[in-house]
Amino acid sequence: MRIRFFSRLLKAFLTKYYLPVFLGAFLGSASFFLAPKFLPVIPKFRDTYIIAQVGRYSLLDLPLSLQSKISLGLTTLTPDGMPAAGLAKSWSIDESGKVYTFELAPNIKWQDGTPIKSKDITYHFKDLEVSYPDSSHLVMKLKEPFSPLPLVLSKPVFKSGLLGAGSYKVNRVKKTGQIIESILLSPIDQSSRLSKIKYYFYPSEQQARLAFKLGTANAVEDIQELSDLEDWPSTEVSSYVQKDRYIGVFFNTQSPDFSGQSGKSLRQALAYAIDKSRWTNRAISPISPTSWAYNGDVKKYDYDLTRAKQLLDKVEKVPQKVTISVLPLYLSIAENIKSDWDILGVPTQIQVIPEVPTDFSILVIAQAIPLDPDQYNLWHSTQSTNITHFNRPRADKLLEDGRKTIDTTSRKTIYAELQKFITEEVPVIFLYHPTTYTITRN
Repeated sequence: MRIRFFSRLLKAFLTKYYLPVFLGAFLGSASFFLAPKFLPVIPKFRDTYIIAQVGRYSLLDLPLSLQSKISLGLTTLTPDGMPAAGLAKSWSIDESGKVYTFELAPNIKWQDGTPIKSKDITYHFKDLEVSYPDSSHLVMKLKEPFSPLPLVLSKPVFKSGLLGAGSYKVNRVKKTGQIIESILLSPIDQSSRLSKIKYYFYPSEQQARLAFKLGTANAVEDIQELSDLEDWPSTEVSSYVQKDRYIGVFFNTQSPDFSGQSGKSLRQALAYAIDKSRWTNRAISPISPTSWAYNGDVKKYDYDLTRAKQLLDKVEKVPQKVTISVLPLYLSIAENIKSDWDILGVPTQIQVIPEVPTDFSILVIAQAIPLDPDQYNLWHSTQSTNITHFNRPRADKLLEDGRKTIDTTSRKTIYAELQKFITEEVPVIFLYHPTTYTITRN
């Protein structure tokens, strides 16, 4: 009886609604067979991961870490700072060391789908002539040998604006004048599970931390002070030792107190008098400890008050007072140094400054380390960027030879000697490699 009832009910239902039932069955079957073909091309909804960063940038000077997401250079870098294949699969150098020929990797494309041709890649370096024998080769001619060139070419290149060849493309940029407020990136591979990334830029760490606290950012990257975020709930803190820079005490080697042999003895005495055990990740050389050219066998100036006093006795006229110029960020470092030098018998005062001065006696500051061991711009006597006014013929010769020598083994020998010479002369007291922090919301 019950079966007869349900069969009549089903017949009546199908008689009245046969068209919707038929269409539903047809569409369901079609979806089952066709969905695997269409799903890969259907745009996916992606979460946007928001990062707060400190800094003021234009389109021309975005952080290298961000540029590297958007594009590649002709070369890339290995962890120890050696050039490797990038957009160029290989390169060669002629016997003179002045002509470099780069061959592009096959089948590489810009993010708009057009093939990358050699003429798309332009550089505007002084004393560099670039020619394009065909669509896959670039020839670069220099007036003088310059061995760091392949490494310099690791800087990402762009076709126009921010159209690159990396794993992320730029979706949107918000600017105020030339200054970028935010930039939105999305992954090129639509089948990947990578999130979109949106960077917000803030002029200070305090503002970046506030954005994180208010929940407008998932992470705040590369800040130097954790402050109250160290114990912020539901967060994870990761640290990174920046071995591509160091904090140092820089001397004006041409000032009366620090010039000549007597000035060298004073600089060495002050170096020995600083208790560097206060800081982890000691720096002892102008070259990064991760570099293939690093030489750890140099004078380290570990704390030795007795040795400092012996050297101070060799100084012709100990200054009645020395002045440390320092940015607010490094004030605590300067205060520790002042304490040590006062104990040595060299009275010290601190001058807090808003920006790096053009003239100083002693300066506490962070110094970025170039990617290549070539530090011609930092130490050669002819360079305006040589802030210590370091002027030693021996150093000049080593710097000149290092950038002209192509053979890596020979270059390593040159830079090993350069590091020994600079640490012996003490134009700067190397303190430590700073640590930065990234705070991520769980």
